[in-house]
Amino acid sequence: MLKVTVHNAERIPNMERFTNVDPMVTVIFQGIKKQTNWQRSTCDPKWEETLDFPLNGIPIQSTDTLEIHLKDHETIGANKLIGQGSVLLNDVMRTSTIKRRLVQLTNPQGVLLEATKLYITLEYTSPSSTEKMPISLKSGDPNQFDDVPLQNIGDTSWALEASGDQGMKRPIKSRSMKAQDFQIRIKIFQARQLDGSNLHPVCRVRVFTSVKQTKIQKGTNQPYFNEVFFFNINMSEAELCDEMIEFEVCNSRTLRADMKIGTFKMDIGYIYSQPKHSINRKWLLLSDEDDRMAGARGYLKVSVNILGPGDEAPSQENAADDDDIESNLLKPAGLMLRPATFVLKVYKADDLPRMDSAFLNGVKKLFHAAEDIKELVDPYVVFSFAGQQVSTKIIYTCSHPEFNQELRLGLKFPSMCDKIVLTVMDWDRLQFDDITCSTLLHINRLCDDRENGINHYMDKISSDDIVSRNFLHLKQISQLSDEGFLPTFGPCWINLYGSPREYSEVPTVLDELNSGKGDGVAYRGRIFVELQTILGETPNEPIGEISNSDLIRTLPYQSRKKYKLHAAFLDACMLYEHESTIEFEISIGNYGNKFDDLVGNASCSTTPPANPVFDGTSYYFLPWGHIKPCVQVASEWEDITFRLEAMNQLSKIRLFIVYY
Repeated sequence: MLKVTVHNAERIPNMERFTNVDPMVTVIFQGIKKQTNWQRSTCDPKWEETLDFPLNGIPIQSTDTLEIHLKDHETIGANKLIGQGSVLLNDVMRTSTIKRRLVQLTNPQGVLLEATKLYITLEYTSPSSTEKMPISLKSGDPNQFDDVPLQNIGDTSWALEASGDQGMKRPIKSRSMKAQDFQIRIKIFQARQLDGSNLHPVCRVRVFTSVKQTKIQKGTNQPYFNEVFFFNINMSEAELCDEMIEFEVCNSRTLRADMKIGTFKMDIGYIYSQPKHSINRKWLLLSDEDDRMAGARGYLKVSVNILGPGDEAPSQENAADDDDIESNLLKPAGLMLRPATFVLKVYKADDLPRMDSAFLNGVKKLFHAAEDIKELVDPYVVFSFAGQQVSTKIIYTCSHPEFNQELRLGLKFPSMCDKIVLTVMDWDRLQFDDITCSTLLHINRLCDDRENGINHYMDKISSDDIVSRNFLHLKQISQLSDEGFLPTFGPCWINLYGSPREYSEVPTVLDELNSGKGDGVAYRGRIFVELQTILGETPNEPIGEISNSDLIRTLPYQSRKKYKLHAAFLDACMLYEHESTIEFEISIGNYGNKFDDLVGNASCSTTPPANPVFDGTSYYFLPWGHIKPCVQVASEWEDITFRLEAMNQLSKIRLFIVYY
């Protein structure tokens, strides 16, 4: 551990016209920047602040230096550099402590500031013998690079050791000093959650002195670049691994002082130590290089390949490129994300459709092996976020289950994932007890063709089915700013939509709508949930029970009132030829759906059957004449007028501002 205590400064030159400067000190060690607070309007500031630099088990070298920058804090624009200096760490390695060291500063033009004095104290704690060992990581661990700082340690050998199979360590070989031809290929895929609004982002890549940039994407903070850059270099392997790659995302339509959104710097030696000398589809956490404690400024997805003589470029295809994003996230040194916990309270579900075949149920009834089962669905809820998931218990044979469970997921906040996935599943794994096995054997004996026997149904009962899926977008349930709020939702009902509710033995094209791949065409039930976010802690248990006080607190949100939906049909024309009668149905939720077994009599929700009449040209119409059919649907729903009234008022205010 290296500790730098900034005491005070004397006789700082005043760069302001009407007031004094607002001085602050920035200390840079091995690419890590840390800074003190700024002092208001003084030329003789006193800080007495200690800045810690973790060494991660790597001792400092005799050639290491500490850079000191004295700056004038600016509210608008970049901070102005007053003076800069450097301190060799050779003395602190021998004495461990240097008290009130005087730092000589020079101005940006290189002139020595003789009157200005800056005093610091250096404290160095040498790593123990165990910390000096190279880090060995097991392959396959998705979080193995989360807490490893990406920094250049100034040595020709890379201290981060990527392990081989079965966690076996491989020796760190020294870098070659012979000049060779290398090619660095960098692909910029996309960026997410860039800080700001109305952005026109552009990404710049800097390798040595060469800078290349993508095309400007207009009006978005989630741009898709999809561009590849090539950098051809001739130097030794040791020199190459000591250099850096810098990614910089800027807003092209702002002042030059404020155009930078976030940066990320990476050692080439870190990339060269990876398998095939490449990192594939990694997310980089962008930050402010002048203020690392400001948090994340966005995320950038890249692939970097370093090709030497005789190397082949790895494939960029990745079939497993799913939402498990945080395990592929690289963070800069010195930036800490706050731990947080999503707590999803799943109370109940309602109006779930039939998901299972009645075939086995009828067979069991035939052999008196089970009682009659009317509701052929075994639901449970899956809560997913950033590649993690946790599920509730299974409620068997119930279309209106009560779960009353808390689902907890840990995360690092703020997270780059922008949506929470809620999936209602149907448990379909068959439990082969003695009676069921004898039943299946008897059916197979009766069937000459096994494909027409029980094997025909095994695909339907051997895996869990998706009832419906819904998404909670974090932008809609949170405001991630200084005056904002954490993701919060409910307690509220969430409606589920997907394929038609009618059960079918044969899969259809519309079944994909249940997995959220498109807008649903039919109502498939709803779930009653509540979401909370807790900062500063991670969950000990992923599943818990909801307390009785929370159950009582949500009762007012579940009280229902009776409503009636009236509809009058005025005309039906331009119909194609039909051989049977035509009728129209009005439904809201499950009310009015006469094909649903759980609703009962819904005849008042349909128009009288009518035969279409040819109009003499190309189409048909229904001969309603002066008698127009009317339908009505009686239903019971929760009273949410207090929410609708507020939304209607806000919508009208918005329209009034836009048009007037």
